[in-house]
Amino acid sequence: MSPNHCGSRRGAFTLVELLVVIAIIGVLVALLLPAVQAAREAARRMSCQNNLKQLGLGMQMHHDTYLQLPTGGDRASGVRYVIGWPARIAPFIEQKNLREAIDAKTANAIFFVMPWRNVIAPHDGASPLYVNPIPVLACPSSHLGKKSPDAWNTSDPQINAVNQAALHYRANGGSATSELIQGIWNNSSPHNRYCTSGVIHPASKVRYADITDGTSNTLLFGETSSAFGRTLVSRSWGGIQPWTWGYYNYNDAAPVDDRNGWLMIDH
Repeated sequence: MSPNHCGSRRGAFTLVELLVVIAIIGVLVALLLPAVQAAREAARRMSCQNNLKQLGLGMQMHHDTYLQLPTGGDRASGVRYVIGWPARIAPFIEQKNLREAIDAKTANAIFFVMPWRNVIAPHDGASPLYVNPIPVLACPSSHLGKKSPDAWNTSDPQINAVNQAALHYRANGGSATSELIQGIWNNSSPHNRYCTSGVIHPASKVRYADITDGTSNTLLFGETSSAFGRTLVSRSWGGIQPWTWGYYNYNDAAPVDDRNGWLMIDH
């Protein structure tokens, strides 16, 4: 008598059942994906807010040490494309080694080196010091990434701006409708129009006591981290420049005149 194998037979999914299961899984994934993306963006938003907090604390410690906030432009730099306030607060945002490495390049490096403009020594615009991203200076949600692809691009082999680390937070240089100064270096160009109504502006030496509206009512930083709506580099000098370019001083440019003005970049 043959054994009874009926009890050992296993059923299988039909094609219709398989398609239904796949459809259900697809719906579940579609429902979960926005939630996952929202959670990730919430985490990036918290990271961005933490960046602003750390920069604010860096400014506070600079003020405690030097009894003023960093300046947005120093005449001691002469006519150069030098680094601005990020280098001045570097020791207070856990970037002391970076600042010391820059200072070691040449005497008065903070007033002399132009990594945005030159790759030759001692400027070394292609150095890891300037190319490696600094997390606290970059918005984690920026589609530009952690470099500066919106910076001024040029065929000049000396300029390596697009590969330098990003700066997505700009200091409050002032209002375009209050205390706006038109320099005379080039009257046909807006390049040397600058403000003196903000917290960090050319030749500023602002103390907290000078902020008459109160620090809780005054912006210290703003975020600029997106180029959506326009082609990268379409604005040339007006692109989002790297942290290595702070300002340009026209004051000592020919013809010499105190009214020549400044080019404001990181503020």
